Amino acid sequence: MEEATPRQYKRRLRSVLIHKPMQREFTLVVISLLIISALTVGFVIHSTINQAMMGGGYRFGRISAYEVMSDVRYDLIVRVSLVLFVTILVIAIFGIFFLHRIAGPVYRFRRVLHRIAEGEIPDEVKLREGDFFTETADDLNRVLRMLRERRDRGRV
Repeated sequence: MEEATPRQYKRRLRSVLIHKPMQREFTLVVISLLIISALTVGFVIHSTINQAMMGGGYRFGRISAYEVMSDVRYDLIVRVSLVLFVTILVIAIFGIFFLHRIAGPVYRFRRVLHRIAEGEIPDEVKLREGDFFTETADDLNRVLRMLRERRDRGRV
């Protein structure tokens, strides 16, 4: 039975997507919601300024208020959209790493269960710092210790 080294469980950029369907679904939902939010904010800013400016014929010297606000409107839309786009990227990156803290332990549990199903009693499950399901890993490790004790008693 091969012994797992601490380096083997270290997070690496290429191993970030362990459970792709779960991570992909979470990321796509978050991105979709934020895109809808960005479009809504842009529409609200645009329509609010447009309604405010169309309601009056104010002029500031030779430049009309509409011309001034038109420039402001486009600047607002671009800036708000840029902020929301950066937010989308940050949330997507955060989501992938957050879900990695879930998918990693699930992946390890699944590997241990497959090895048990093949008749092998693997070493204890080791999780990285910050991973979820530490209680489940402790329970599974207790079961593995009990199976090893039963196996050893049967050989004596």
